[in-house]
Amino acid sequence: MERILIVRLEPIKDKYCTMTTEAVYNYLKKQNRPYSAIDLASTLDKEKHGKSAIQKSLDKLVDSGKIFVKVNAKQKVYCVKQASNQNLEELKRIERELQTHSNEQIKKLQELENEVRSHEVTLNSLKCGMSLEEAQKQQKRLEEVTGKLSTMLDELMESSGTEDLSEVKKKAESSLSLYNREYTKRKRMCNDVLDCILESYPGTKKQLFSEIGINVV
Repeated sequence: MERILIVRLEPIKDKYCTMTTEAVYNYLKKQNRPYSAIDLASTLDKEKHGKSAIQKSLDKLVDSGKIFVKVNAKQKVYCVKQASNQNLEELKRIERELQTHSNEQIKKLQELENEVRSHEVTLNSLKCGMSLEEAQKQQKRLEEVTGKLSTMLDELMESSGTEDLSEVKKKAESSLSLYNREYTKRKRMCNDVLDCILESYPGTKKQLFSEIGINVV
């Protein structure tokens, strides 16, 4: 009697899933250090093992007890379970690596959150500011105002017969400086004379000023 051999073909999807699970487990076992799903996705062959397949494989390995997961804040890290006869120092080393890796991931997450907030602030400031079209219109208006003011200045200089107002300003400043020096000089001379008079004057300084008609400002 002829026998018929029935072969059960494993679906292609399950086959690739099994391959990914084996690849993830072997890599974790070989490296013997903690990894996150993102780390594994960037390390393993992306064409053969997608991020979604890697995460499913990690969940499957955790359920089977081959690896364990440690959750710290929002980050999950995975590591191969060690044999019960493994020495205490090795277990402590793995624990330190888990903690270090977790801290690094938390730091990266905080940096990304800060960067996102910074971009949000920049975006909000840009929304509140002028658009490019508005800025161009504002520039055009300012150029028109500047042109009108330049024309008015030229007309003023022409009507006053002055070619350069800066020269007029310099002369005025020079005259003011001269007057200030003369005023200071004469004030000092006047004070010297008043001091001499006060030495023999019977009254007070205020009475003397009132008598000779000096107003103290």
